Amino acid sequence: TILARDKEVVAVWLRILNDKSEIYLYKNFDWLSEDLKYIDDITNYLKIISKNSPKESTDIETAFYLAVMSYCYTKFKSRWDKLKNDIDNSDNEHVKSLRNYISAELGDSATPIKMSLVCYEYYKQIKAKVNPNISQKFLGHIKKVGSYFGSIKGIIDCAKNIQYKPLFSNIKVKKGRPVIINKQPIYSWENIIKRFIDEDENKYDRFMTRCSEKPGVMERIHKVYTDNATKQLQLNDNVEKCIYLHAEMNILASLIIDRDIKSRVFIAVSKRCCYLCELYINFAIKQGYNIIIPGKHQKLYDRWLLPHVKNSDFKDKSLKYILENLDQIIEKKIEHYTRSLPGDSNSGGNSPDSDDDGNNRYQYIKYMGFIGRFDNGILDL
Repeated sequence: TILARDKEVVAVWLRILNDKSEIYLYKNFDWLSEDLKYIDDITNYLKIISKNSPKESTDIETAFYLAVMSYCYTKFKSRWDKLKNDIDNSDNEHVKSLRNYISAELGDSATPIKMSLVCYEYYKQIKAKVNPNISQKFLGHIKKVGSYFGSIKGIIDCAKNIQYKPLFSNIKVKKGRPVIINKQPIYSWENIIKRFIDEDENKYDRFMTRCSEKPGVMERIHKVYTDNATKQLQLNDNVEKCIYLHAEMNILASLIIDRDIKSRVFIAVSKRCCYLCELYINFAIKQGYNIIIPGKHQKLYDRWLLPHVKNSDFKDKSLKYILENLDQIIEKKIEHYTRSLPGDSNSGGNSPDSDDDGNNRYQYIKYMGFIGRFDNGILDL
């Protein structure tokens, strides 16, 4: 939470040694100067807080709170706006309860850290009651706003704990370099689809008819297959895309697998891991690695890069494992949407959505905008 400024993804691995701790930080893209300064500042604050403990370091703790909320303000505001939208546009009992609580606790002093504190305290109270009727989405919005205060408080409490003094006084922070390929050729959409329908032109046309009637699908197709130079959609020609290694994959490949660390490893990530990262982690676990990454969201990303590891056998088998899982998804969806749409799609009884339920439509939109294959260790989408 405290390392994500906006939409970027940051992964962290804390390695505890005998008398020191190493913190490995990886980001999807390049570290900026403000990132580096912020990391140095909060690291120094924690060292001072730990060193002074059990004495209070009120000024330093305040500086730590302010530094975090200033750095993370963009993402905090985005989360707060979602919660505020819930508050402004609903009058159910749970929303009213939160609205009254915020009004009573904040008054006119609505600073970001106080807003986070209020949501943190309210979330603890409401979770303790275990009310099944409260919206999980609404509850999630409260939790995310409160997570800033909760994270800061938890870190400071650890720094003040006598037991952890050696770890905080001897912190080494190591920032990893991102892996980015700016112009990676990817297979065309037509190339991919026809692999699964035996080059059947009529079947392909029917499939594209189905896609054209799904605005969400067409939006994603345009996003992936529009040529940056011409700004034209290219479904039958290869295009070039910027692809990158996800932050958690960078830690897993370069620090865990390449070092053959089979002990338990917890990798914290500022965003839940995607479907392809999940597949890769599952494969690593099958090979004896004890990897824990909290949260997954089952989404496919079109710019995902397969991690490079020194063990070529591991790399080849992980690639095969991921492909087998992806192929099953692609084949199943293409078969469903070409079989259910007859050649004459103008018949009223065979409208594109006549045999869809909500879940099928969701799965279709989610997957079909991100169909792809690997080539030389790279997932082409």
